[in-house]
Amino acid sequence: MNKIKRAIISVWDKAGIVDLANFLVSHNIEIISTGGTKKELEKAGVPVLSVSSLTNQQEIMDGRVKTIHPNLFGGILADRSNDKHIHDLSLIESKLIDLVIINLYPFVNEAVDKKLKLEKSIEFIDIGGPSMLRAAAKNYKNVIPVCDISQYEIFMNDYKINNGFFSDEKRVFYAKSVFALTMKYDYEINEYFINYNQSNGKNILPSSYSINLKKEIDLRYGENPHQKSAYYVDDNQKKIWIKIQGKQLSYNNYLDMESASNIVYGFNSISCVIIKHSNPCGFGFGENNLIAYNNAVSTDPVSYFGGIVAFNSEVGSQEAYKMTEVFLECIIAPSFTNEAIEIFSKKKNLRIIELDKNNIYNNENNFVIKSVFNGYLFQDKDKMIEKDFKVVTNRKPNEKQMKALMLGWEIVKYVKSNAIVINNSKKLLGVGAGQMSRVDSVKIAIRKSKENGLNLVNSVMASDAFFPFSDSLELVLKEGIEGIIQPGGSIKDKEIIDFANDNNLFMVFTGERHFLH
Repeated sequence: MNKIKRAIISVWDKAGIVDLANFLVSHNIEIISTGGTKKELEKAGVPVLSVSSLTNQQEIMDGRVKTIHPNLFGGILADRSNDKHIHDLSLIESKLIDLVIINLYPFVNEAVDKKLKLEKSIEFIDIGGPSMLRAAAKNYKNVIPVCDISQYEIFMNDYKINNGFFSDEKRVFYAKSVFALTMKYDYEINEYFINYNQSNGKNILPSSYSINLKKEIDLRYGENPHQKSAYYVDDNQKKIWIKIQGKQLSYNNYLDMESASNIVYGFNSISCVIIKHSNPCGFGFGENNLIAYNNAVSTDPVSYFGGIVAFNSEVGSQEAYKMTEVFLECIIAPSFTNEAIEIFSKKKNLRIIELDKNNIYNNENNFVIKSVFNGYLFQDKDKMIEKDFKVVTNRKPNEKQMKALMLGWEIVKYVKSNAIVINNSKKLLGVGAGQMSRVDSVKIAIRKSKENGLNLVNSVMASDAFFPFSDSLELVLKEGIEGIIQPGGSIKDKEIIDFANDNNLFMVFTGERHFLH
């Protein structure tokens, strides 16, 4: 093991660097540095040499090229046990470097978060920094790479404990952290360019894709008790929700939370949704949260027991009291009053989640990713495109009826296919989910609504895909449902439209389906 004699320091974030440099100097370690870092150290009275003294090359191209040079990289990569490496180093009159201290241009903070244009963003792509760190990590038996401010104190303690010598185990620790950092850094840049393509109308799936995740918490189990499970997060994504109280969230809770928030935060009017097994079993608008909640419950007063409830406005004491009357798994809202939190606190296991509705859509990735066999399936998120909607019947829906159709079409995309929802302009009335036959989903939606005493006269129905036969429409007629929204696209569309016209139904074709498997 070699003792550290020479270090190169090049950091964007100067926090703590003077103290570390003084520590090195106190142990007779020579320091080589670059532009801004060199100035910072000199200002503090730290003796430092310029990189150009090693490379015999001045910084060029506005600092784009300053460390990429054989004299520098040779000093980092040379294997001390290899005589040829040492001989080659002498030929270029270079020096061994034993310590590399670098933190990188903060691409996310400076380019992504500040929404810089592409030509500005690329200037925050660090080239020399990652290259020097990787070189040092590759040659970990001879060179220590320090790549994070949090490691400064660790390094100084390790140095003092072992009198300047580092075990292979310690060296591997520093090397490993480099490759974790550079992997994350490249991932961030790749993500930026993927999103750039999409923001410029080039909505294409990437030719390659990396995911950089860390485990936040182990869960009790997965969908079932015999399945292990954990929650992972992307380091680059800002956390948009906090748990105010309640027991640990389960695997199924996370799935239902996403479904609930996607639905309710898609509306501007005060609304409430109730989710059970990822399907909406209740939805309602209201002049206030209590009315919206009661409307949602009325959809299915049996199934909502043990569900997840979400609101798109602040939850207060009235609706809080109401919700404590029954067992619920979780309540989601953008905020809660102090009075509401006090009321919920009496039910310790009830999970209360505050979720930032302003950033929920900005924070999500651009794809839905699912594992299958040895690989993964990617797809764009299912987003509604209203421009293709077309009334195909003689009867035209009025403004209120169109509002009801749009509500049904928005909700049906969160129901497992084959999916049917029946609703009016205020609330959800019936749901038929996950059946092998579309007509069976229609039957279930009608049966459930009638069991709950709901009147379907003058309501509308939404279907996530086309009707292959008129049998579903025949059921609709019997219940007084007066309009339908569906994608269209069946070879029997004309027959379906003729049936609707003959029976004075209005029908809208969307031109797109909403399958959810």
